[in-house]
Amino acid sequence: LATIDEAVKRILKVKFELGLFDDPYKYCSEELEKEVIGSQELTDGVLDMALKSVVLLKNENKLLPLDKSNKNIVLIGPLAADKDSPLGNWRAMAVDNSAISVLEGMQEYNQDIIYSSGPELITAPTEFSKEVKINETDTTGLQEAIQVARNADVVVMVLGENGLQSGEGRSRTQIDLPGLQQQLLEEIYKVNRNIVLILNNGRPLALPWAKENVPAIVEAWHLGSQSGNAIAKILYGDYNPSGKLPMTFPRSVGQVPIYYNDKSTGRPSLPSKDFVFWSHYQDVSNEPLWPFGYGLSYTEFKYTNFKIENNFNQGKYIKVSIDIENTGDVAGKDVVQLYLKDRFSKVVRPMKELKAFQQIFLQPNENKTIVFKLSKLDFSYYDNNGKLFYEDGVFDISIGNSSNPEFSSSMEMIF
Repeated sequence: LATIDEAVKRILKVKFELGLFDDPYKYCSEELEKEVIGSQELTDGVLDMALKSVVLLKNENKLLPLDKSNKNIVLIGPLAADKDSPLGNWRAMAVDNSAISVLEGMQEYNQDIIYSSGPELITAPTEFSKEVKINETDTTGLQEAIQVARNADVVVMVLGENGLQSGEGRSRTQIDLPGLQQQLLEEIYKVNRNIVLILNNGRPLALPWAKENVPAIVEAWHLGSQSGNAIAKILYGDYNPSGKLPMTFPRSVGQVPIYYNDKSTGRPSLPSKDFVFWSHYQDVSNEPLWPFGYGLSYTEFKYTNFKIENNFNQGKYIKVSIDIENTGDVAGKDVVQLYLKDRFSKVVRPMKELKAFQQIFLQPNENKTIVFKLSKLDFSYYDNNGKLFYEDGVFDISIGNSSNPEFSSSMEMIF
């Protein structure tokens, strides 16, 4: 009862501080609703969040950003003109079909852009409470899409999942492109290989063919009401993408669950001669399609001068530093990530753990030094009794711009 009383007191205290005892409905009024919902301030915030969430996965031969003066760009895909899917499954009270579509966003740059949906993704209008019916057979629109793509300089394709294919009760046993979209993608590729693939999805998708063949891939999720404007700004270079993957993308559904901080299997991760019992798949690489923390930019960052200073035994900390230079032509952001691995422990530990990260913004040719300070707590873990535990041993410290860091060094720690 004392615990419950304490919890209730805390809630009542917050309600009092908010003034809800004097005016219980102070945040609920038609006047406030008209003033706040859809305001320019909130719209700008929605657009900003959408821009920061986009992840550039691939950009061969700098196909992106698009040339604003080039009008011979074709837009294809059943999600390209969709104003509902960008709202996603967690739309709460959002108005159906109220999002800016990719088509509308690109029309701000090119009013005459040619658009073809290709085969439809769903067979009937969707409702939140019902199962989404995916089109598996009707190829209507396929030939038209092929024809408009044939002579285009660049083909932008918007593929992925309907907004109601994610969320509670929306699991899938296959996590490739649903419906006829893979067929559409491959048919377009046969007549025009200059493809920019925009992904709208609420989960990681297994897309090995696309990664192997499509020159530019943009992960755009379900970005909300400003989705189309955000995507168009990135496609045309008015915003340099800086997003990083918050999850690992598998090559196949058979790799799931897959995540960067998995634990050791107890078997070697690399093959040895005439020895089959090493940790691997027979039919696909162990490596993910794209790792946690991965994301490209329209510029390039060079990491050098990785240093570790061990002042831990003097009662201080481990100082880890690295120099980063923007070697490209445009300003950009990168996320510097530090990972830690405990080689030997009494309790099985992850292969690596993200311990710190910093976002850095650099102008072209600008160079900065990033410094991390690791304390005793960073090297600790909870034992089987739930107690914080410090253990002597060898630790690997790694730095890079994804969970596959390019710099690593080991050191022995004595607590």
